Order: sequence, then C-alpha cells, then structure tokens
Amino acid sequence: MDELIFLPAPAAVLHRRTWRGSARKYLAIARTNLLNRLAYVWDAASNVLLMFLFIFIFAQLWGATFEAQGATEIAGLTLTQTIWYFVWAEMIQMGKIRHVRTVSQEVKDGSLAYTLGRPYNYLLYHFASGIGDVLIQAGVLLVAGSLVAWSQVGPLYSFRLETLPVVLLVTALAFVLDFCVLSIIALLAFFMEDVNSLLFIYHKIVFVLGGLLIPVDFLPDWLQAIARVLPFNLVVYAPAKLFVAWDGGQAVFSLGLQVVWIGILAGLLTVLYRYGTRRLTINGG
Repeated sequence: MDELIFLPAPAAVLHRRTWRGSARKYLAIARTNLLNRLAYVWDAASNVLLMFLFIFIFAQLWGATFEAQGATEIAGLTLTQTIWYFVWAEMIQMGKIRHVRTVSQEVKDGSLAYTLGRPYNYLLYHFASGIGDVLIQAGVLLVAGSLVAWSQVGPLYSFRLETLPVVLLVTALAFVLDFCVLSIIALLAFFMEDVNSLLFIYHKIVFVLGGLLIPVDFLPDWLQAIARVLPFNLVVYAPAKLFVAWDGGQAVFSLGLQVVWIGILAGLLTVLYRYGTRRLTINGG
C-alpha cells in the first residue's frame, strides 16, 4: 500500500479557517447573550417607561414651539418628522452597548488580569456580548417610541420603505462607531481607573453636537459646520435624519464618513489596547 503523504495546508486556507472559527465563536457569544436577554425581556421595562416619557415630553415641547412660531416646518422638518426623529435618536442612545463601567470595574478589582487571558479578543467579546442587548433593547424601544409618536402626531408619511436597508446600515454603523468611542474611554481605565467623568463628557457632547437634544439642522450655521464633520453626529443625527427625511447624497456622505471615523478610531483602539495591556503586564496586573 502506498504511503499516505500529508501536505501542509496553504497559508490562505489556514487563515480562512482561523477567521471562520473566530467568527463562529463571537457569533455564539452574541447568540447566547441574545437568548439570555429574550428570557428576561421585561428587564427593559424601565427603559420603555423612559422612552414613553421622553417622546411624550418632546411632542409637547416641539408642538408648542411650532405653534408659537406659526410654522409648518423648522429647518426643513415638520412637527411629525421632528418627533419621529427623536424616536429613532432615543432608540439609538438608549439601546447602545454599555461596557465602559464593566471594564472600569474589572480594572479596579483586578479581574481584568484573568479576563485578558481567555481565548478571545477582549473588545470583540464585549461587542459580541453587547449585540444581544442592542437587538432586544432597540427593538423594544422603537416599538414603545413609535406608539407614543403615532398617538401624538400620527404616522410618518415621509418614510420610504425602500430606503430602510440603507437607514439600518447607517444605524448599525452608528452603533459600531459609538462602541469604538466608548471603548477608547473604557481602555483609558487602564491608566486612570475611574472614567466616569470622561463618559459624562462624551454623553453631553453627543447630547449637543450629536443631535440628541435638537437636530443638528437647528443649530447655528457655524456650529453645524463643526458638528457635521465630527463623529458625534454620525452616532445619532445621521441615521435619525435619514429615517425621517431621506436624502441619497447625505446617505452616501454619512456612510463614507462613518467608515473613515471607524477606521481612525479602530486604529487608535488597537494602539491603546496593546499599550494598555503591556502596561498591565509590566505592572503585574
């Protein structure tokens, strides 16, 4: 019988197998957390109440504003579009991945030294784990906000169903971009441990320049020019505005800018992560 000869697999094949194995691992993490969240879906009840409250208050405030101005549109948005804008914006803000305090706590209690030794990328684990929360929270919040908006201003007639795939893509990239910024804040816990002040500052920047308080269109022209090139408006304003007032050119611009900022922040994250973990090793964990 001829002797069997086993040839080594080409590097590309091995790389492909490794990549697929890693993808399956993180998909399993996301699926497990999603199933856990489905088992306790009513845990989102507190956020649902907040969503009801926020959209109802926004409807009253902006209704009074439009009435006082005697206008049917302000900065190109009708009252109906403005309220539905806040539904999408609040859905993103309240449904985002929240891992900053987890990382900070792991640094404080020393458990990070053990977590980093596990067979997965630390940040990708948090991202995959958080996806389950995002899917459940965002879905529940969108339904809750839509019910209030519909009762206050009626349906969003300006919405075009054929634009939904691109709106969802911009929204998904908004979650990724937000995760990158929050991860940078989280990794700074390697150096300063308590990052609550940085988290507070980021939330307030998103509140103003990100379009969470008011759409960016309502800001002064000079502030709009600044806000539109920074990553913060891409987290909230860009997807929410496309949802209520579709613009093909703006969609392409937002997608391109999101990809650029994600690339920049991902590079910064890589450097910060490597330096931070090396520093922890040098200091003994």
